[in-house]
Amino acid sequence: MTKTLSQSESSFAAKDVPSPLMRQTLLDRELVRPLDRPVIPLLPWLNVVVIGGRSIMDKGRDAVVPVVDELRAALPDHRLLILTGPGIRGRHVLGVGLDLGLPTGVLAALTSAEAEQNGHLIAALLAEQGVSYLSHATIAHQLAVHLAASRAAVSNGYPPYGIYEFPPDVGKIPPHRTDTGAFLLADAYGAARLIYVKDVDGVCTSDPATTNGSPAELIPRIGAAALLARKLDTLPVDALVLQLMAHAKNQKEIQIVNGLTPGNITKALQGEHVGTLIHAD
Repeated sequence: MTKTLSQSESSFAAKDVPSPLMRQTLLDRELVRPLDRPVIPLLPWLNVVVIGGRSIMDKGRDAVVPVVDELRAALPDHRLLILTGPGIRGRHVLGVGLDLGLPTGVLAALTSAEAEQNGHLIAALLAEQGVSYLSHATIAHQLAVHLAASRAAVSNGYPPYGIYEFPPDVGKIPPHRTDTGAFLLADAYGAARLIYVKDVDGVCTSDPATTNGSPAELIPRIGAAALLARKLDTLPVDALVLQLMAHAKNQKEIQIVNGLTPGNITKALQGEHVGTLIHAD
């Protein structure tokens, strides 16, 4: 038996491939650092457009149809990945799920279903242009071939969790939501631009919806870290997006525009400075 084990060990050792990572953990950042290389953008021509759930979809036909019409007009010149959020129904689902004691992964799946409904609505309105809704798995593995057949695809931006996965902080509510999921997708694909379509002109010095006597001033351009340092009461995108920008490989800038103002989405897709531009520091 001893001889057999020795031969087995010898055979295994012969199959080792010499590498700086041999017998070391990939969690050792100092070990991995010398192997860092520039990340290749997979779809550098891609434009990711995120349609807000509460800010656009929940407002109904008067808000959604003009946004879709503007996206339809942009299809001949731009290839789009359109992502949707869950809207206020997502909060209702989270409320019920928390009362039932459901784990984070289940809460994320239920809320993602609400975002998916909004995605199906957008895809149906663009069906005549050959646009369809794609699941998370298809977006991850087959987005390129779908965009070769059509100028756009629709999905929901809510990232998935493992069924019994718990977030690192205290509580069960998924910390990564639509805005964050869209950023991670855009960074992974090396998209040309990431545009968040909201119902405000961009990031303002105070909440435009409140009447506290001080007018809200638009911040046209700001760094992610500087914006976090301001500790504003409200932000039109999840603060976690700003934190992730410091670690992004490809996506170094995001843009927030008011989708209720006609022409804003078109200008943003053309690279014009409208709304607020937030850049990595």
